[in-house]
Amino acid sequence: MTAPVANAAGYPDRPIHLIVSYPAGGATDLIGRLFAEALGDKLGQRVVVDNRGGASGMLGARFAAESKPDGYTLIIATATTHAVNPWLFKNTIGYNAITDFTPISYVGYTPLVLVAHPSVPASNVKELLAYIKSKNGTISYANGGTGSVPHMAGELFNATAGIKVQTVPYKGDGPATTDVLGGHLPYMFAHLPVVLPLIRSGQLKAIGVTTAQRSEFAPDIPTIAEQGLANYSIETWWGVFGPAKMPKDLVTTLNTAVRDVLTKPEVKKLFFDRGYETKPTTPEEFGAFVKKEYDRWGKIVQDSGMPIN
Repeated sequence: MTAPVANAAGYPDRPIHLIVSYPAGGATDLIGRLFAEALGDKLGQRVVVDNRGGASGMLGARFAAESKPDGYTLIIATATTHAVNPWLFKNTIGYNAITDFTPISYVGYTPLVLVAHPSVPASNVKELLAYIKSKNGTISYANGGTGSVPHMAGELFNATAGIKVQTVPYKGDGPATTDVLGGHLPYMFAHLPVVLPLIRSGQLKAIGVTTAQRSEFAPDIPTIAEQGLANYSIETWWGVFGPAKMPKDLVTTLNTAVRDVLTKPEVKKLFFDRGYETKPTTPEEFGAFVKKEYDRWGKIVQDSGMPIN
């Protein structure tokens, strides 16, 4: 355990709740638990993970947005909660992703990977596309939730490859992976750390990673882009927010703790060994990044032709 940081007016003097807007077992839950333990050690108080899954991550985000800005409720945010959902669910989202939160720091990122059940007669993108086209619209792919980054990875794959495959949404990576493992659906896009053990054991077949370059976590898996879908690139990121109007001294205390924790070699290794790269920032840098992502994902959603709710 590291020495606790100097606190703002005795903060924290009780446990902090870290909202994870997805069920246990998925990528956001995994990174949230790693982050909570490391941050709790640094602050000298427990950081308790509070899973509030549902409505594509919006339930947890709403809860965080409506909480007191006292530093005792934080949220691990994703591209889904703060960049995709505002466009897909602009009429029903119930929060403003930019103005209802206080940015504290970027936390980390990870690639996604396109995986298939071993029975699918394809080991690369070209063969998978041939298989999909041979089915004449009779197959669907699994995703970890409507508006999730895995879902958007699938929609971008459709658009880039010039195909149209329907999707079946689940409440998180875990349930979606279970059905692909069982052969109920042929393929999905998943976070690499969640499914890499299943790939290594032969229970799932890796088709390609979604990042522009091969992942150092699994350099033997080719990118989708290098297999013919040029410019295809998506990754999942996470960051920590508080509710809007958090006092500056609390933000500074939390940002200092986060940056200190995530730059420690032992913590970086802890994340890396599980497939995550840490990347702490200032609050201002994180806020600017989120706004840029918000604009980028808005264009992706609009270009996909997905229905807006």
